[in-house]
Amino acid sequence: MPVILMQRLTTTFLAGLTSALLVSIIAPAMANSEKRVTVPIALPFQQQASSEASSSPAAPPPGLQTTPFTQTLVASSAPGLHLAQPVVTAASSVAVSVPAVVAAPVIAVTASSTAASSVGVNPVQSTAIVSAPEPVPAQSDAQQNQDPDTQIKDETPAANVPLVTTAPINAPRYPAGHPEAFVAEFEDYVAKKVAPFVPGVAIVVISGGQVKSLQGYGVRRAGTRETLTPDTVFRLASLSKSFAATAASELVNEGKISWDTTVTSVLPDVAFKNARYGKQLTFRNILSQASGLPRHTYSHFIDENMSFTEIVRRLRYVNFACAPGKCYAYQNVSYSLAGEMIKKKSGMSFEKYVEKNVFDPLGMRTASYGLNSYNASPNRAAPHISNGKRWIPTAVTPNWYRVAPAAGVNASIVDMSKFLLGQMGKRPEALPPAVLNPIQSRITKNTPAQNYYGERKAVGNTAYGMGWRVFDYGRYKNFVHHGGHVKGFRTEMVFNRDLQIGMVFLTNSESRFAKDIIFKFLDMYEQSHHPVPKSRKIAKKQ
Repeated sequence: MPVILMQRLTTTFLAGLTSALLVSIIAPAMANSEKRVTVPIALPFQQQASSEASSSPAAPPPGLQTTPFTQTLVASSAPGLHLAQPVVTAASSVAVSVPAVVAAPVIAVTASSTAASSVGVNPVQSTAIVSAPEPVPAQSDAQQNQDPDTQIKDETPAANVPLVTTAPINAPRYPAGHPEAFVAEFEDYVAKKVAPFVPGVAIVVISGGQVKSLQGYGVRRAGTRETLTPDTVFRLASLSKSFAATAASELVNEGKISWDTTVTSVLPDVAFKNARYGKQLTFRNILSQASGLPRHTYSHFIDENMSFTEIVRRLRYVNFACAPGKCYAYQNVSYSLAGEMIKKKSGMSFEKYVEKNVFDPLGMRTASYGLNSYNASPNRAAPHISNGKRWIPTAVTPNWYRVAPAAGVNASIVDMSKFLLGQMGKRPEALPPAVLNPIQSRITKNTPAQNYYGERKAVGNTAYGMGWRVFDYGRYKNFVHHGGHVKGFRTEMVFNRDLQIGMVFLTNSESRFAKDIIFKFLDMYEQSHHPVPKSRKIAKKQ
């Protein structure tokens, strides 16, 4: 009996061992021929601003050309890579040169040989699962946007956002004192003084009516290797107001509405406490921040997730601060009534009208409206907040998407380079002077403080146009500007059609650098064109 029992145990053991070997051979084949590889990544704040560790930059390309880049692509609205929780994405990573980084820890990555041709990229691709631990827990966008207690459903259909890869454009290098030296100086400032201290940042600089610098630095999400590129999509926040105003001007130019058309003649269900003032309120008044309502009327209801329809209904309880057109007060709710007016007069949704008349004519391929479209963007930046020591990825706040004309646009720096050129008059077939001049003119006088310029002595003659702030700075006149801020994002855009210069700054953080970035740009332009004599510099130091 002991011999027979021993034989049975041996047979059972050999059978189990054979099964285990078969599983170990067959399972990988069934898992799309996966193999394990190890790759280094740069964790937050490990990017270095200086270029000493990297080779000298290549010559700038002549224009907006395409090139591969390193990033984890997503074929649908599925979330990208998040170190805290492995997620399988539907596309690949392709190599590209990136800013120098210090040595980073290595993480294990499972790479699949499955091609991602569905997103239209070269077949040098792999699907990756990142399984390294992350010190700061990060939720996926899907999880962040599905909490019924804190999030709202976005009714806007997702746009078909294509995957685009655009090469950076390096600023031309000139000696100090050259009129064009400011472009490289500003690029270096962002690369060395801003980029190392934020998760990601993108800029475009235009001089002489041409794109001279187009750059993306850092990562889309802190703690990952998701490289930020010129085509990474950001939320524009209140910079969206300029798109609404541009679309409104297109509608006026078509003859479908007038600047003097009253709100209540188009939207009879909108009521105001002072009926007389309510009947005077015009299309121009709401777009030029001269509604007469108190500053930021009911903006707090947007933060509280109240529906736009309900917020508008409550306007009937608000006392006017002045007659329409007589005083400046920044608004988001009443500003967004412009979208409802455009919808009524154009016969299509506000978002569709902007897409047809602004995005498409300018070739803004990844620009869109709404949370669904943001999530559908295969190359999108995550918002970040600071805990005082590091940047932490945070949830997207969908409530401000409900006031689309005021804060609903998503766009990349490449998209914004096209919008900037259009606003500067370089695309008259898309945005003719008849569309640009009304919105970029001073309409509602205000103060530098009301334009968020503080007490800068060089700033003067400030006003709000329509969707744009207008001001003089030093010896130069008629700068046009707007910025935006929503949880985890900051944006700034400034230009001067007479000087043919312009700049856009996008970051996926609430960075303090955004506060002064437009004046850094303008000061560098001033110094490059009117350098201070050495004798005066010495006198100032003494």
